[in-house]
Amino acid sequence: MGLFERAAPLLARIWRSAPWWLRKIITWTVNGKVIVGVSGVLLNDANQLLLLRHRFHHTERWGMPGGWLSPGETIFDCWHREVREELNLSMAVEGIICHQATRQTLEFFLLGRITGGTLKIDPTEILEARFFPVEDLPLLEESHAWVIERAIQLVRESLHA
Repeated sequence: MGLFERAAPLLARIWRSAPWWLRKIITWTVNGKVIVGVSGVLLNDANQLLLLRHRFHHTERWGMPGGWLSPGETIFDCWHREVREELNLSMAVEGIICHQATRQTLEFFLLGRITGGTLKIDPTEILEARFFPVEDLPLLEESHAWVIERAIQLVRESLHA
């Protein structure tokens, strides 16, 4: 029996008797930190994609609307909030396209449709927003290109189902 196995009962008693705030600090300190991102393919009624040139990304490339999850939000709440804040639009989530994890990030990619509002960009974050037909997409952010391709495939499959 190793040292940790022998000490486990005592360590568990100490851990359980420690104040919750101390356990929280210790847990936060010894565990990895992960940022959760949410973005997605946002379509209009004509099945055109709304793409953005984002001030804090590669400004010559186009990408999907999205942002970082805030405490207490679901991924769906986050995407609704980001689309409303950055673009002044309301939308409905149709599904999850996929997710991707790295050592420090977990990103969810959603599929949605615009349901209301008038497109008005927040110039603090967004340089330009434009609708594109799926057959004529601009230069895309590399991390978004494969997600957009997958979303287009899903939409086409649902139209033929």
